[in-house]
Amino acid sequence: MHRKFPPQCGVTCRIAHVLAEIFSTAQGVTVTLRPGQVAREARVSPIVVGQIFRALAERGYMTCSRVGERRLRCTVRRDSPLWSGDREAIYAILQQL
Repeated sequence: MHRKFPPQCGVTCRIAHVLAEIFSTAQGVTVTLRPGQVAREARVSPIVVGQIFRALAERGYMTCSRVGERRLRCTVRRDSPLWSGDREAIYAILQQL
């Protein structure tokens, strides 16, 4: 199933859509994200998503750690502004990177 994105929705817009969907259904205190998973759903390069996740981690929105040699796993706590589930709020954060 292919996700539909609004017309003119670029890379950050698509990533914001996917993250908002993940957080809107998330339960618990943390969510674990993998760049490859988000990249597939957003239909963007995993390298780009990895760079965005590292930038978000540098700014304290999530924590990331290496799993193996190349894989990145990131955790977002419920108190992160990303968790809002609001696509526009997430998009605004991504635009500031």
